[in-house]
Amino acid sequence: MLVYVYELFMSINKQMKMSNPARRRGAMSAPYNSAMPAAPQPSAEATRPQDSAVKSADRVLDILELLARQGSALTHHEIGTTLGIPKSSLTHLLRNLVGRGFLALDSTSGVYSLGPAVFRLVNAGHDREGLLARARPIVSWLADITGEAASFSLFRDDEVERVCVAESRSPLSYRMAVGDRFPLYSTSAGKAILAGLSTTDLAAYLKRVPIRKHTSATVRTAADLRRELDTVRTGGVAYSQGEHTPGVVGIAVGVRPGSDQMPAALNVVVPSVRFTPAIEKACIAALQQARGRFEVTSR
Repeated sequence: MLVYVYELFMSINKQMKMSNPARRRGAMSAPYNSAMPAAPQPSAEATRPQDSAVKSADRVLDILELLARQGSALTHHEIGTTLGIPKSSLTHLLRNLVGRGFLALDSTSGVYSLGPAVFRLVNAGHDREGLLARARPIVSWLADITGEAASFSLFRDDEVERVCVAESRSPLSYRMAVGDRFPLYSTSAGKAILAGLSTTDLAAYLKRVPIRKHTSATVRTAADLRRELDTVRTGGVAYSQGEHTPGVVGIAVGVRPGSDQMPAALNVVVPSVRFTPAIEKACIAALQQARGRFEVTSR
């Protein structure tokens, strides 16, 4: 576990340093040209807030890296001496990290160790990797068997996010991309997810999220959406017929990644011009089989 934590923070720190303009300038100097006047430099007041913020972020990551690499708790003095962070600055950083749960402080011995928030972050990463490893072959099979674009999607910040996709073999198809997000109420995968929410969670969602019209077919009111979700629960299949994107039909089934996790969804998307009763029947059969395969891997 500690090795994984260390590798995680090494990766984050590398990205932070590469995105720091000051560090990039230091890594590659421009050739000297005496005939070229020096470019005006921004004042210290203009650069200090951003530079200070980046330095603080670097130091936070350095602290977390050190404790992950060390594998044991360290005192304030040991952290400051090892990393060369001034005492007053280190005190503020450690206090914030303890407050956020990324570090734990043993008040008796005065030593700091990685806190529960770090391990929650690592476990979430492991869970997501495991979830995608289970979903990828099923989504690929779903696209192969139906000949249509397929995806696996999750509930994310009151939206549906595609986290795994497989393209259609047909030259006329709907293109999907990992990371795309859409409203839950106007997409087939989103409706499948909403249908799997508890009564309390659904009511909270409808209170938070206004329903906006994306096409002429978008559901208009929360009451209309509730009635449609009742149909989804009864039939086990959710549809979006041009409700978010004109010219396409989405069909989805809800799945539950684990007993303590939010519902997810598998779906296929078919261009309206190719959507026939026979295609619909084949897609539903494949989706139901895919759901069974996925839920077997969840046990």
